[in-house]
Amino acid sequence: MKILIVNLHSSRNAGDDLLTRVTVQQLLTAFAQPSLALSMNDPQSYEGPGTAVGSFMTWFRRQHDDISWRHFFMFPFLLIETLLLLLLFRLFGLSALKLAPVRHRPLLTAYFTADLVVSSAGNFLYTSGRLGLTFVVSIYTMLYAWLAGKPLYTMPQTIGPLTRGWERLLVRWTVNRARLVFVRDLISLTELDSLGVSHDRRRAVPDLAFAYPGCPPERGAHLLQTYGLPYPTTRPRLGVTLMNWAAQNPAFTNQAAYETAVAHTIRAFITTQNGQAILFSQVCGPTIIEDDRIPARRVKEQLLDLGADVVFIEQEPTTEALKAAYGLMDVFIGTRLHSNIFAVSEGVPALMIEYRYKTRGVMQMLDLEAWVMDIEEINEDNLNARFSQLWAERDAVKNHMQTRLPAIIAAAAEVGQLIAADFARQTRS
Repeated sequence: MKILIVNLHSSRNAGDDLLTRVTVQQLLTAFAQPSLALSMNDPQSYEGPGTAVGSFMTWFRRQHDDISWRHFFMFPFLLIETLLLLLLFRLFGLSALKLAPVRHRPLLTAYFTADLVVSSAGNFLYTSGRLGLTFVVSIYTMLYAWLAGKPLYTMPQTIGPLTRGWERLLVRWTVNRARLVFVRDLISLTELDSLGVSHDRRRAVPDLAFAYPGCPPERGAHLLQTYGLPYPTTRPRLGVTLMNWAAQNPAFTNQAAYETAVAHTIRAFITTQNGQAILFSQVCGPTIIEDDRIPARRVKEQLLDLGADVVFIEQEPTTEALKAAYGLMDVFIGTRLHSNIFAVSEGVPALMIEYRYKTRGVMQMLDLEAWVMDIEEINEDNLNARFSQLWAERDAVKNHMQTRLPAIIAAAAEVGQLIAADFARQTRS
């Protein structure tokens, strides 16, 4: 049994890394001794079961490149090469790969020899940039599995937002050819309705990260102690993640105000609660625009007068250490979706700043959408006021999460088994 997992990004993104780990583990458990290939934009970052190979994106975009017009004009060559080699493979088998560049052969071999293809969890089917190249490559990555005659499945993801008509047509055409499409929020279900996607192909389940088991608190304590933060402590601790959203979305003009609002809220927490704040980096690459350490440094600079009461975790910790450290916080302010999921799954109340609707959609499954704020609307007054309310109600929020989480975790843990059951049915038919 050979399984190809596609549309994976980088393990330097802790959320992506955790989703990859859970996907791999669920497939290893659900299928009998599968051989796994993982198609990644940053294959060098992965350490785990299976074999990581470069994705289609790596064929024309270096690891640390940002998308440019040059990449857009190279895509037709990728299209011609892959379709021609697929035709030759159908005629002559794997010997056709001798015509492919050596560095392209591992991915094509994985496609042609796979028994099924699984598209990764996350959010990549959305409108982005002026070119939409990332979207096009993500869609083609899925479509190529169908063209190669492989059963296609998707792990839980957010669909959209999709603002271009041609993108909506491509998504509808593609997901209607998948055997099962898992979405992780009710907003995506509504989006699939508007696209006209068949009801019998889709399933709504929680984000896959909820299925990851709790991390030993000792790992988080060790990370904190490395930065002079003892555990346990009598002082309340606030964990914070930020992101450089303006660098990824030039239309966003509120970056400075957003960072100032977070700094203001941190200052108020330390002053009124005798607390400490820890700035974490959920994503450290692979490109500079994705590096959360950049906005974290800017916020830290606004709070230098508070000295050791504000600690910035400069290093790139393991995903397990990061998740465990979040679990040692008393409260959390998160911008990265999976930093919030990490915190919530560890039982920590979180005020969540959304940059796409995926955060609100995912948290609706836990009835926590009341604690989600739009990054476009963040300012010093409304962020601090909402955070103060969360702090005042933190015990009630924590009790609510403890009630809701068991069912969420159980549902997220079933995805691999559901894929295996459907694959078994289609092979018998």
